[in-house]
Amino acid sequence: MERSYIMQQCGRLYNPVVWAKYPFYLTNRIHFIIGGTAYYRQTKRLLKNHLYIFPLNPAFSVSQDATDPVDHIYFDFRSYTNSFFTDIVEVDGTKIPGLIPLMQSVQDSFTSRDRAMELGPAYFQTLVALLKGYIPVNTYKSQVTQAAVDYINACDVKYLTVANIALNINVNEDHFIRCFRKDMGFTPHKYIAMFKADLATKSIIQGANISETADALGFSSVSSFSTFYKNERHMAPSSVKEWYKGISFNI
Repeated sequence: MERSYIMQQCGRLYNPVVWAKYPFYLTNRIHFIIGGTAYYRQTKRLLKNHLYIFPLNPAFSVSQDATDPVDHIYFDFRSYTNSFFTDIVEVDGTKIPGLIPLMQSVQDSFTSRDRAMELGPAYFQTLVALLKGYIPVNTYKSQVTQAAVDYINACDVKYLTVANIALNINVNEDHFIRCFRKDMGFTPHKYIAMFKADLATKSIIQGANISETADALGFSSVSSFSTFYKNERHMAPSSVKEWYKGISFNI
């Protein structure tokens, strides 16, 4: 797999329940439409045998026609490079050699969630190779930002602080903050907070309790974690699982 991307989740989902509830702020998503009728932001129809690359955006909104439920394959992925594009990319699968046969193989293979997660990384690697040139990715203006993003994705989240990042990429902390803000439009403190909140959301949706999640993320107490999460996502962590009930983590 190209180093630029890391797959997080994947699967095949028929009749998705809550597409409009997208819980991650630093995740991009690929949808391949097998069948059914769906619309992006209520206006753009998603076409059969077309692939859609959605940017990282918590305002993600796709709705389906209840009389014609959607069947689709999805891959969630995080980018190590600057992929903050602003709108979806539509790809006609019939015009990319090998893409339709690949998606047919994925359909046949993703028979359960465990099976999808077992085979997904290899399929994702092939898909990224086929989509080279379609995923809008630019390098960061500063090598400092690139080094920081690489480190954040590789670091044990418990030790993820601005000071620790600067130390490990061997730059002055103030210089690091200036470079990062210029490239990203916000501070590394904010990026770390979004990153941790994404990990917390994923952990809770997948069944971890709040105490386990707080400990895994390096919080000193459930109370401090709950305060952090409420500030970031405007809901209590105890509400997450019910709020995102039906989200496409299960096939």
